[in-house]
Amino acid sequence: MDKFKRRQFLLGGVAAGTAATFGTEFVRRQRAEARQELIDTYAAQFYDPDDIIQAAVTGDTQMVEEFQAIQASAVFPPPPIPYNREMSKRLILLSRLATQQYITGRNDPSYDGSLQQLFDYDSSLDKYRLVTSFRGQERQVNDSIEIQVPQEVIDDPTLLNDPTALEDNLAQTEDVIRSGVTAAVKVGRKIDVFFGFLLESEEESILVFRGTQRTAEWVGNIYAVQEDYINPQTGESLGRIHTGFRRIADGIINPLAVDAVKQINPNKPCYISGHSLGSALATLLALDIALAVPELQPQLQVYVYASPRVGNPDFVNSYAQILPNTFRITNLADPIPTMPPTKLRAEFVHVGEEWSFLSQGGDILPNHIVDTYRRAVNAEVETNQSRNFPSSGVGDVTA
Repeated sequence: MDKFKRRQFLLGGVAAGTAATFGTEFVRRQRAEARQELIDTYAAQFYDPDDIIQAAVTGDTQMVEEFQAIQASAVFPPPPIPYNREMSKRLILLSRLATQQYITGRNDPSYDGSLQQLFDYDSSLDKYRLVTSFRGQERQVNDSIEIQVPQEVIDDPTLLNDPTALEDNLAQTEDVIRSGVTAAVKVGRKIDVFFGFLLESEEESILVFRGTQRTAEWVGNIYAVQEDYINPQTGESLGRIHTGFRRIADGIINPLAVDAVKQINPNKPCYISGHSLGSALATLLALDIALAVPELQPQLQVYVYASPRVGNPDFVNSYAQILPNTFRITNLADPIPTMPPTKLRAEFVHVGEEWSFLSQGGDILPNHIVDTYRRAVNAEVETNQSRNFPSSGVGDVTA
C-alpha cells in the first residue's frame, strides 16, 4: 500500500511538472505571438509594396553601379612608355613556350628546361641565353591500382588517402605485405615541374611565368581571400592582394624571382610577362622585384595576358606609382579576367592599361587559351581605344 501511494505521488509530481512546463510554454508562445502582432501592426504603417517591388527591380542596376564605382576608384594613368607590339608578339610566344616547357618536363624526367627543344621555338629567340628556369613541386597521382595492403594500414584506413604515408608503409618485408588484403589505392609522388624562365640578350631581359594547367591552380584562382601586400622596405601596406596567388609565388617557385634577377644587367629593359595564372604571378613578382632591386625598377615593363584580378583599388593605385609601364591584354569573351568578382568577400580590380580584342570561340577554354591570345596579338587586333560596340546603356565595365 505504501509503495502504491509513493508511486501515485511520483506520477502526480511528474504530471504536475509536465503541466507546469506546458503551461509555461503556452504562456511564452502567447506572449511571443502578441509581441509579433504588435510589431506587424506597427510595421504595416510603413509598408509600401511599391517600394519592395522597386528595390527588387533596380537591385541589379544598383549593383552594377556599385561595381563601376569600385573600379573607378582604381586609377591607372597611361604608361610613360608606349605599348610595344613587336615585344608583345615575342612575349605571347614565350608564354606559349612556358606552357610547353611545363608539359615537356612533367612527362620527360630527363628534360632540362631547354627552350630549343620545344615545338614552337623560333630562331628569333636564338639571341637570348637562358639565365634560369623556375621550378616547383606538384603531386602527381597515378591511377587506382590493386595491391596487397599491410594489416596495419587496414587498421588505419586514413592512410589509404595519404600516398606518402602509404608508400612508407609498403616498404616492408614480403611476408608482412602478404598478411594484408587486396585494396584499390592511389599512389602518388611529388615531381619537379617548370613554372617559367628568365632570359637575357644584349638588348633586354625577359621573365615569363606559365599559365594554369592544373585543377588545384584554378581553385587558387577563385579563392578570393585577401591579405596585405607589405612593402619590405618600409613595412607599410600597399593594399590588399589575392592570398592564393601570393601563396603560389612564395611557396612553390624556386629560385625566387628576386634572387634570379640579380644575375642580369639592371641597366637594360626587363620585361615581365605571363598568361592566365602566369599573369597573376607576373604582377605580384614584378612588384616584389621593383621593391627589392630598386636599381632595376625604372627598367621594368609588365605585359600580362588573360589576367585575373589580383588586388583591391589601394593595391592598384600603389602599383601604378611603382610600375607605371604595365599593360593588360584581354579577350573580351574570356571570362577569366572577370575573376574574382569585383566585389564578393573583398574588392578586386585590374592593374595596367587595357589592350583588348574580341575572339568568341563559344566556350571558356577556346576563349582563354594562350593560342587565342597569340593569334590576336600576331594579327595586331588588340587596341586600347574605346570599343565600337552597341551600348546597353548600363555603362562600360572594364576594370
